[in-house]
Amino acid sequence: MVDQVFALMGSLFVFAVILGVTVYALAYFVSHDSTSYDMEFLWDNRFTREELELE
Repeated sequence: MVDQVFALMGSLFVFAVILGVTVYALAYFVSHDSTSYDMEFLWDNRFTREELELE
């Protein structure tokens, strides 16, 4: 019984780590890449970051 509890806790811990890394990576990618993507493809570099009040 105790072995099953520890196995379940280990599985939950591994799942939490995988989920945490995925969320962190996604948040990092979106926050660091989306502004350059927007400036290049959506706005066609018509505006500066200052004009859009991003800085």
